[in-house]
Amino acid sequence: MDRTLPNWSIPPATEYGNNNVGDLTELPNDLFVLISSYLSPQDCILCRRVNRRWLTAFTNVDISRNFMRWHFPRSREARGAADELTNNPDWACVFARVARRYYYLRSAKPRLVEKVNIVQETGSFKGLFCGVAPWNRWLRWNENTAVFQHRDPTWCSDNGLLVYQEAISGSCVAYDLETRHRFPVPFDVSDKTVRRLRLACEVLVIEWCEREPYHQLNDQEGVHRHFATAFDLQRPTPSSPEFHVTWDIKHRSEWKIHFLGLPLNNHDRFFSVHTSTHYALYLWQPNRSPWGEEDPLEQLTVWNISKPSSYRPSLDPSGVGKPESGSSEEGPYVINRFTWRDLEYLGLRQRHTPSLREILLDDTNIYVHEEEHRWLVGQHSSLSPPRHHLVRCTGFPFFGSGPRWVDECCADGNIHMSFCPRAGSLSRVLRVDWPTGLASAPCWRHEEFPYLTVSDIIDGGAGVRVVARQCFMMEALSSFVLPKISVQEQSEDDGEEELSEVRFTDEMWWELLGKGKIAGDERWVIGEDGGGKVTIVRF
Repeated sequence: MDRTLPNWSIPPATEYGNNNVGDLTELPNDLFVLISSYLSPQDCILCRRVNRRWLTAFTNVDISRNFMRWHFPRSREARGAADELTNNPDWACVFARVARRYYYLRSAKPRLVEKVNIVQETGSFKGLFCGVAPWNRWLRWNENTAVFQHRDPTWCSDNGLLVYQEAISGSCVAYDLETRHRFPVPFDVSDKTVRRLRLACEVLVIEWCEREPYHQLNDQEGVHRHFATAFDLQRPTPSSPEFHVTWDIKHRSEWKIHFLGLPLNNHDRFFSVHTSTHYALYLWQPNRSPWGEEDPLEQLTVWNISKPSSYRPSLDPSGVGKPESGSSEEGPYVINRFTWRDLEYLGLRQRHTPSLREILLDDTNIYVHEEEHRWLVGQHSSLSPPRHHLVRCTGFPFFGSGPRWVDECCADGNIHMSFCPRAGSLSRVLRVDWPTGLASAPCWRHEEFPYLTVSDIIDGGAGVRVVARQCFMMEALSSFVLPKISVQEQSEDDGEEELSEVRFTDEMWWELLGKGKIAGDERWVIGEDGGGKVTIVRF
């Protein structure tokens, strides 16, 4: 785009009323506003460099606020995020910062790339981190294989906060990406192995187990007691002098996620999710019954975690100090357990060929996402695969066993490799009411069939989505076909939705999708590179 300044100087002889106007900035305010509305954001910033009068005019508070309303109406600052910094924001500085951000965002170019060293999974079951193994199934086509479901990353992020374990000490650290301040999470990792980190709704949940087994399951396996510890994370109010320095992290509660414990292996699996008030865990274990029962053990449990409690069951193995039900120190408690019979009734029992991908949660419902593909192979792959790629979502209230809501979509491509028939406007996924918005669009994984959506970031308020897609079949056919990660932005023009998409350079895939997971919003993208370092792409 041509960034040369337009020649808008007006000859001194031109008169407006009784005043001679020789410069754009000398025009009446309404005319100046009308003309400047046609400038691009970059031109508005460049105009500040002309001279002092232009600098004064183009940094005027009211003019800068109008620039924000015209050019970036859906940005965080325009929606009120600037009030978090000051009650009277400097709109000239805000506009300059947002214009710079959107220039890089809309160009899919990193303004700054930052790396963070974190703890790595070593394969040892007694290390600092031992993630829960995914299902044993992967894609295979013409002797070519690809990952279908990645392992959980050793970090988590939400609302501009990144939580991870330091590479050397293993201690948990919270990193404020906006202020770039780091501060410790009060979680003692001594004699603990972290299984998963979860951050959502300003609540951090650390799932962990004791490194030493509590008792022996058999001659070869020991059972480790598993717990979850929750912390409340809250940024101080804007008026607080500590606003730019730290977050307020308080221990909320701790609870046992399995009454006996789980062995550390690649066979016993659990999936979890939480909100600010509830925590749900789906457990899948191979049946070790000596009576020859074959079906795996399955159970879905929901806890109410809204009540804080200082009681820690990990320090009380006998349970003699457990608070009584209904007391102020009761802490988390189970509100419902769905046994294998309940899951069978809901059509969600997985048995030996599980298809469960993830579980989601809102205030009253659980959503179970399942996924099948015709090219899946492995121990847990289906014996009767679908014709193409099937994604299904089942929702039901966690206070009972029904009613059940089911939505599914199959990317029924043809010889021309058509897109998913249900994919269309980006508004299907740019929904603010997560996770129900995501749960209502099960075709998100194959919306550009035959590409698979590996991971995406949805900033519904800003109308921005960053999506990473991979086409396994086309990559197997040609080395020139590479996975892609793109920025999509949706805007409204005369009441009609317009979608623009711009693609990152090819090397950004290897910088961000090492674990098949990206996070962030309109300000940055967070992922993990192939070397196990967290990559933060700032716009």
